[in-house]
Amino acid sequence: MLKRILDKKSAMKWAAFLFAAASAVMAFNLNSAPEVRVETVKRGNMIELVELQGKVELDTAEKIYARIEGFVDGINAYEGDEVEAGNKLLEISSDNLRFAISKAEAAQRASKSQLQSLKSSIKPEHIMLAEAQLEQAKAAEDAALKDLSNKRDNCEKLRLLHEKGAFPEKDLKDAETMLTAAESSFRNAFQAVKITQYNLDILEEGVSKDEIKVFEANVTAANVQVEELLYDKGRTDVYSPIRGTVLEKNVEKGQIVMPGILLYEIGNYDSAYIRADVLVDDIAKIEKGQNVIISGDVLNDEEIQGEVYYIAPKAEGRVSSLGIEQQRVEVRIKFDNAGSELKPGYTLDADIAVQEKSNTLYVPDKSVFKIDGKDSVFVVKNSRLEPRTIVSGLENDDFIEVISGVSEGEIVVVDPDSELKPGKRVKFKKINLDSR
Repeated sequence: MLKRILDKKSAMKWAAFLFAAASAVMAFNLNSAPEVRVETVKRGNMIELVELQGKVELDTAEKIYARIEGFVDGINAYEGDEVEAGNKLLEISSDNLRFAISKAEAAQRASKSQLQSLKSSIKPEHIMLAEAQLEQAKAAEDAALKDLSNKRDNCEKLRLLHEKGAFPEKDLKDAETMLTAAESSFRNAFQAVKITQYNLDILEEGVSKDEIKVFEANVTAANVQVEELLYDKGRTDVYSPIRGTVLEKNVEKGQIVMPGILLYEIGNYDSAYIRADVLVDDIAKIEKGQNVIISGDVLNDEEIQGEVYYIAPKAEGRVSSLGIEQQRVEVRIKFDNAGSELKPGYTLDADIAVQEKSNTLYVPDKSVFKIDGKDSVFVVKNSRLEPRTIVSGLENDDFIEVISGVSEGEIVVVDPDSELKPGKRVKFKKINLDSR
């Protein structure tokens, strides 16, 4: 009996010894196991983003050009000033116009005396001079006609592009302004040819029974010229065509301006939008009405909401910062620019939410790797690694949706290295990535 009790006690001691030894081995193995970062499989909302950079531009903006030659007498608006439609921006001296009008009116009054002089004597040198003047006038008319034709063709092409949504309205208006100036120049050149032709005809034919008709024609031509000059006189004051802010002022008081010189640029901050160029690989994901998260250094840590409202009908070539030719499509994003905080030219980040899912499983994107070409993760169970094949869904920069393969609450390894193998014992340090 005593021997049986001793044997039983010995067996218990050996069992305790073996348990202690096994625990020590397990503790040693665990302490020597590599440490990995892990995260829990979570359930929540997922957003897939197309991340872009864009610049602020204005949909409502006007460039204002000089229409007459003259001196800048007064400036009423400076860069940064707020103006209303119809506000006077600057004044251009009309002294040159008044002189030209007086000269034209004097030409009208001189018509009869010139005709009388032609009756008395006509000299060959007068005819030669008139012929030279006519040639000069015709050359000027040809140049004005060619310029008008080019501007008319260009304006028509730009109008067609604008109707298709491929050309901004503000640039079309600039082209139309230049076309109006070209039409005025051609009319002046055409009238100059008529006048010089009349003078030459009188010199060559002498006084005829049609002298009254010729005189009347000269007077009519002079009247047209006076009317044109009077019309230009009404354009000596320059006014803002829209409500907005003075973005650019290119003249100073006392400066001489010529027709076609850019005087001002006015823009309405309320019409601000972000222009971004999207790679053709991503454009199929983008639709009008999609939400956009806007951020950037100028907003500090704040984010504002925007919406895609325009997608260009065609792609254009762009050279990346690495010098690579890429095909990109223009996208415009509207947002509330209350307070005019975002100015034209500002660079901003614009993340377009192309897909959203609620109540779905997701894991950190750095936890997913490939095994035999299939998306996989390492799940930690009982301190050992268990490989799982998963079916992934939406993706963004931080997380990947998991349709199947893992369950909520399971622990996955984040950023596993190549030394990790299935079944390997690991220690783990939990991290928390909660931004989706």
